[in-house]
Amino acid sequence: MMPLEFWNHPLCGLIIFGLGACLGSFFNVCIIRIPKNISIIFPRSRCDCGRPIPFFYNIPIISWILLGGRARCCGRKLELQYIFSEILTAILFLLLWQRSDPWEFLVYGIFFGLLIVASGIDWVTMTIPDFCTVGGAILGILGGVFLAHFSSGNYIFCGGIASIRGMLLGSSILLWIAVFAEFVLNKEAIGFGDVKLMGCIGAFLGTRGAIFSIFGGTCLGMVTLLPIWWLCNRRKNEVKFGSSLPFGPFLALGAVSYLLFFKTIIDEYFSHLEILLG
Repeated sequence: MMPLEFWNHPLCGLIIFGLGACLGSFFNVCIIRIPKNISIIFPRSRCDCGRPIPFFYNIPIISWILLGGRARCCGRKLELQYIFSEILTAILFLLLWQRSDPWEFLVYGIFFGLLIVASGIDWVTMTIPDFCTVGGAILGILGGVFLAHFSSGNYIFCGGIASIRGMLLGSSILLWIAVFAEFVLNKEAIGFGDVKLMGCIGAFLGTRGAIFSIFGGTCLGMVTLLPIWWLCNRRKNEVKFGSSLPFGPFLALGAVSYLLFFKTIIDEYFSHLEILLG
């Protein structure tokens, strides 16, 4: 792919950051257009007033800052979603670059892209498209095969089997949780799109990553939502316990947290647990 010496060079990190920002801009287009059944390629980017955006006003992060968060053509305020998606993707790609070799970066970079698009669409529409979930699971299995051959040096079928196990275990656990929650609450608590997304996550991260994504993502979601709930109610906004919230973004948060920050600790814990259980 590229000499390892350059991969570890700071200049490569700068390139990765820029690549992440550009992809973040594209992911934002996907988040906006896919639920509306609009092509993600044509027409070219346009302002809300209908005027095409010149390429020099469409540079990720930089253009938003130079324009002061307002459209050049009509002065309309630009949504924070645009720059948020670009900065988030750029930072995630940079962190991934710091923790992976080129082969892992290729596979998990695709994974991060799927999670960002799925989370953005789920947050807005409470649905997740199948190409992010079912298609993502297929890519996760292929990614397991790819990494087993090029990165770890294991037999190809070992990576594929590990990915399939993660897909089946992750989706099965969340499905049973969904069934139990629906029985207790007498209403749908977790959508089937979340179950399929969990299959995608398990295919990329394996069984350990799948388990952490479910329970770790739930805990991280509570830590994130409680301050928001308190703040909104303090301002007398209508946000109450029992309100419908998308679960996909928190599953994605758990998956990203596992891969970037907790993988070593969690894998070591499961290794010790497997030894104790014989």
